[in-house]
Amino acid sequence: MILEVKDIFKVYKGVNRDLTVLDNINFSIQKGETVAIVGPSGSGKTTLLGLCAGLDSPTKGTIELAGEKMSSMTENEKAELRNKRIGFIFQNFQLLPTLTALENVMIPLELQGRAKGAVEKAKSLLTRVGLDGRFNHYPSQLSGGEQQRVSLARAFSNDPEVLFADEPTGNLDEDTGQIVEQLLFDLNKEKNTTLIIVTHDMELANQTNRIIRLKGGKIVSDAVLAEIESV
Repeated sequence: MILEVKDIFKVYKGVNRDLTVLDNINFSIQKGETVAIVGPSGSGKTTLLGLCAGLDSPTKGTIELAGEKMSSMTENEKAELRNKRIGFIFQNFQLLPTLTALENVMIPLELQGRAKGAVEKAKSLLTRVGLDGRFNHYPSQLSGGEQQRVSLARAFSNDPEVLFADEPTGNLDEDTGQIVEQLLFDLNKEKNTTLIIVTHDMELANQTNRIIRLKGGKIVSDAVLAEIESV
């Protein structure tokens, strides 16, 4: 099991009343699964993703990622876990504007102390996503689709066990989004990564092997669409 979520609640304290964003969430994900978390706006999808990645802490309950119980970890320990074992793709790309495409992809490797060979690996990944002519371009010189492909290369640069993607095609037009989707699933299969996607796009969700549906902070369905392919 790569991810186990047990009895998770997330409650925000208010002046007049508390707001329960997640209400008794339970599920587990096996290594190699591709999972979409779907639901209407305000259902708690992005909050759940942040909790699973250790970016926030639940009000109640436990989350175990790659054998590590995050509730018993310090913030520094969680940051180290993310750097070594997790990749991220965001809707708004989250590239550093003062760094080139190549330098953005190298960041996770340098944070791991893997500077040796980082240039070659970053170039290889950028070439894999079709950006071999864009190594020295800054984000402002790239289209939205190109920026998301840079973020894809960056997400896989540290060889993550789990990749979290928050609306990865949300800021892209349909044609560009389909290109990014194909690259995401192709790279995920090549690297044998566990992929967890938050999305409103059911066409994207239906490409995963499992869909978890939230509504009002609760899981209302958890459907396996296909068995995990052995690698």
